[in-house]
Amino acid sequence: MLLNRPRADEVMDKFGLDGLVAATQVNIYYLTDYWGALMRMRRSFFNYAVLPRAPDEPAALILSGVELQKFANLSERPTWVPNLCPYSAPVSLERRNYDPDTEEPEALQRGLKWPVREQGLTETDRAFIRDVEVHEGRYSASAALALKKAIKEAGLAGGKLGFDDPRVLIWMREMGLPELDGVEATNVFREIRMVKSKAELEILTQAGARNERAMNAAVDAIATGVDLEDVRRAHRRRMAEEDGHTVYVIASQRGSPDGTVRRGEPIMLDALAEYQHYHGDIGRTAVAGEPSEELMQRSRALDIGCEIAREVIRTGVTGRHVRQRILDGVAKAGFPGFIIATPHSVGLEHTDHPLPIGPELPGAHGDFVFLTDMVFTVDLPYHEIGWGSMHLEDMMRVTEDGCEPMTSYDTRLRVCPG
Repeated sequence: MLLNRPRADEVMDKFGLDGLVAATQVNIYYLTDYWGALMRMRRSFFNYAVLPRAPDEPAALILSGVELQKFANLSERPTWVPNLCPYSAPVSLERRNYDPDTEEPEALQRGLKWPVREQGLTETDRAFIRDVEVHEGRYSASAALALKKAIKEAGLAGGKLGFDDPRVLIWMREMGLPELDGVEATNVFREIRMVKSKAELEILTQAGARNERAMNAAVDAIATGVDLEDVRRAHRRRMAEEDGHTVYVIASQRGSPDGTVRRGEPIMLDALAEYQHYHGDIGRTAVAGEPSEELMQRSRALDIGCEIAREVIRTGVTGRHVRQRILDGVAKAGFPGFIIATPHSVGLEHTDHPLPIGPELPGAHGDFVFLTDMVFTVDLPYHEIGWGSMHLEDMMRVTEDGCEPMTSYDTRLRVCPG
């Protein structure tokens, strides 16, 4: 289970919520472990998830009836939630306007019926048929109607729910749940996801390691005269071999991503990748040919900044404190023009903690606070037009009395063929 249930309960209690309703892919996946075909198509509002605060009420996954085939003859179910709420479009109905609470047609309740050839059935086929038959009489006409059913079955029709898309609350009221209350909960979900479960930590460890191997492949592609796009392509190719994909990889000199590698000029490398929908994030600095003394000094200063981060970050420390300690340390080490040190949580999103949205201004959620079992990086980018670009970044996990690297933390300057 990806969900950190104790953390979810704690945050729901903080905001006075009786449950959560997820409409976005990352939050559906987080609540249910399920990322289906329609989610992969990025189709919004075709899947939902419901998590009641009361532990004895059923969590639910709303999905198309055709997706039930994924649940047949598998050693592990694609989701832990007990209440599967399928829907199937009423393609053969003569009358389309009906009250789904009182007269959902019998043909619709049965769901989509595939032709069956008995003499050709395998055990997998029979398992699929059994799973489909379990849901006969429970199909809804749409994903929204199935969500309404799930909310009612969880005893939440008059509750206060957190919605990661507030339009869904409006639809539920219009569709016959006028007593339903709710709040916009994009950052409520993020606040929950800040503290990782054991399952998440295992995936994030793999995401970080696989992304670092792809980063090393990008570094190996660097030499004087090489097209920077070939450097980025090396990362994408290796990340595909790692069963993940590159979200982006920045390979730039002087703040520009274009052109070819120039000898002696520092190159910023910043790579974000996904593995099992979780992010790996890493940054390095490279140079083709002999580095200048100035570059070496600045590289040592950034190394010191990384060490300061590792020394001061622990549960309860604020991001503002960490940021200032790093900037002061890097300046003292001989790099006074360095101005950006940005800690951020990493997980299902690149930045997996509450952020200002809508009319909110920066600082709306107070200062960033590190929490035990939060996974984070500290971005240390630098661009100097006419000189070059640098970067360092590694993934770490917060512990009660410190933090521990999840990637190699090998922050040395990479010197490539000149």
